[in-house]
Amino acid sequence: MRSLSLAQIAEVTGGHARGSGEVNNVVIDSRKARQGSLFFALPGERVDGHQFVGDVLAQGGCAVVKEGTCSEPGVVEVPDPFSALQDLAQAYLAEFPVPVVAVTGSNGKTSTKDMIAQVLRSRYSVHATEGNMNNEIGVPLTVLGLDEHHEVLVAEMGMRGLGQIKRLTEICPPSLGVITNIGPVHLEILGGISQVAQAKGELLDAMDDTGIAVLNGDDPTVRGQARSFRGKIVYYGLDAANQVVAKGIKLDSEGRPSCVVSFGGEEVALHLSVPGVHNVWNACAALAVGLQFDVGLREGAKALEKLALSAMRLEVRRSPQGVVVVDDSYNASPASMKGALDTLAHMYCSGERVAVLGTMLELGEIAEEAHFEVGRHAGECAQRLFFIGEFAEVMRQGAGRGDVYPSVEEFLASLPRFRDGDLVLVKASRGLHFERIAEQLLKGGV
Repeated sequence: MRSLSLAQIAEVTGGHARGSGEVNNVVIDSRKARQGSLFFALPGERVDGHQFVGDVLAQGGCAVVKEGTCSEPGVVEVPDPFSALQDLAQAYLAEFPVPVVAVTGSNGKTSTKDMIAQVLRSRYSVHATEGNMNNEIGVPLTVLGLDEHHEVLVAEMGMRGLGQIKRLTEICPPSLGVITNIGPVHLEILGGISQVAQAKGELLDAMDDTGIAVLNGDDPTVRGQARSFRGKIVYYGLDAANQVVAKGIKLDSEGRPSCVVSFGGEEVALHLSVPGVHNVWNACAALAVGLQFDVGLREGAKALEKLALSAMRLEVRRSPQGVVVVDDSYNASPASMKGALDTLAHMYCSGERVAVLGTMLELGEIAEEAHFEVGRHAGECAQRLFFIGEFAEVMRQGAGRGDVYPSVEEFLASLPRFRDGDLVLVKASRGLHFERIAEQLLKGGV
């Protein structure tokens, strides 16, 4: 982060600075404060950051943005620290002449963002969202991590309701927008798929005719969103009607895909080091973005061969007993469940294919239908089935078979036995903490 004075921070946040000094990094966790840190005292679900203002100031060399008055130096007093964080990020980015690549979608945002950053780093100094810090706090923090040497910003943008991506694009205006797909997520809040499409479409609405949209052309809802877009559109996917096209997909014994990707008459072989057939679409998105930054298809494909993605995103590991565990416990939606099951079905397996699946959260009125369909698909992809959570019985009905457990605890208490060569997929929404199952299997608790 470029150094900022307390006076500058007060000016753009509508606050009042007490004392002077400069800061060169921003934190919202008081434990991470160090020399030159600016700590934003944000209210949280469990604790209020204002409780730790004294601790941060006592360290020395730090400053604080807080609500209300304070007699100590090193403080910027503001009406609302949350709004102040966003306002500071918006003003900060306005001083940087860097292109912004914004990534959203119902599934695959984080993996696609990581792949885009990997491709662009073959030629540029890239600053990108860490992990999945894609909300109204994470995006400002990402922006404030920009430094003088960065040439491109890649920002992941998530949402749980209408207007949220719109606000993120005000903080971080995109010059290129990527939509990975549009599916049934957060329906308890949004109500229906049309509202999801509207919310994701806010990314395209934020760009004028100079903007570029890189879109999943295999998703008809995404194509529908593009009808009113005024800028350049690049479609990617498996359909030959797209500009960046993947074909001939094959998976190796650990589920890692390879294929041929073509663009403008050129073809290159792509070999990914991460498992999951769905990552072919994510990789095509990254290659399409790279092409807009003069990173050639071959150069981009070579960069992607070296990529490793975040933990719990379709990790393939082997237990001491030889059980191959496909840990995709990070999150789940109907589309990502189907993609993981397809990967399970196409991976090499010398034993039995096993699916351990849990509830998908925030599906609203379609929850029962969606879980039934996931169960049906699981029945086509695996020999042994275990369903856990609120909709376990619905998934079992969809599959026509399988064992049902009300909770992770009860599943672990009577952990089924697996054998050398068995291939076990572990997947559910993050709130169910299915990583506990994967950890137990990998310890050899079979």
